[in-house]
Amino acid sequence: MSIEDRFKQSVIATLAKRAANRCANPECGAVTSGPAGEPNGSVNVGEAAHIYGAHPSSARYDEKMASSDRGAITNAIWLCGNCHKRVDDDPSKYPPGLLFEWQREHERLISEQVGKTAAEVRHRYERRHLEEFGRLSYLAERLIIEKDAYWEYLLTAEVLRFEMAPTVQRWDALKRGLYTRPIKRIDRADTFSWLSDKSQEILLIVAAFSNLTNFELARALGEPGVAGSDVDIVSVCRLYGEACSNTLLWEESVRFTRVDDDFSEVCELFIGVAGEVIEQTAKIPKFLTEMIALRPTSGTYKLELMIDLPAEWEKRVTGALKRAERAFRR
Repeated sequence: MSIEDRFKQSVIATLAKRAANRCANPECGAVTSGPAGEPNGSVNVGEAAHIYGAHPSSARYDEKMASSDRGAITNAIWLCGNCHKRVDDDPSKYPPGLLFEWQREHERLISEQVGKTAAEVRHRYERRHLEEFGRLSYLAERLIIEKDAYWEYLLTAEVLRFEMAPTVQRWDALKRGLYTRPIKRIDRADTFSWLSDKSQEILLIVAAFSNLTNFELARALGEPGVAGSDVDIVSVCRLYGEACSNTLLWEESVRFTRVDDDFSEVCELFIGVAGEVIEQTAKIPKFLTEMIALRPTSGTYKLELMIDLPAEWEKRVTGALKRAERAFRR
């Protein structure tokens, strides 16, 4: 376990206070601190538990998380020692989503006891605000509510991962030949039109990713020193997810389509092009989490993504089409 995976003392102290030193397991709720035998002493049986595990052999470990995310308070829940052991010994019975629900409900109850009216108003606002987003991961919801330091970047990374994950997993399965689609055969007379449409579609796909990365993402994150918009961040991330899904559909369409042998060279140039775009885009969450792990206070960080077609791809496709056309006219 790296130092970043662990909870800092400041995180542990804040977590204990937010939990009022009570176990967040709703079936327990045990007081976790109290007086020791000597007048100046105290005892503590509470522990800061990781929701997503801190290292590969720990419960609920997620290899896609950055170390800084694992050691953040957004990945923490306050439990007594017994409950901590119980949830880590049986992670299938105590999955991350359940622990996030425990944490959220526990803090809600504590807030009501501290200041009932203010807490009720706050929680009404939180519920209404989260309703605007629809389905999100538990971690994304917590980032939106907490809005700790660097929240814009952490939220972007988390929502991007969440929205792109099904497509990234599906693309990996496609590369490994783990599924297929019904084969579609294009009539010889319609092949030129089909190939032309596919060429235009991939150019539009690349343009969409470029615009999202170069303009919309920066706009949602906000100008330096100005807080970003959680609504805009989620919206842009979902556009990425939609673009990735459409990109995979394009890749499937060219892989599971058969054309006359005269046009096979062109089709082979199409294979894998869209998948590369997906892989490049999947680098964004990793870049953001690694950047935030440094806890920067100033400076410039540059991400270069080759969201583009292979070198001279258009030229090669044009040449292959001309050769196909000559063969077609013989």
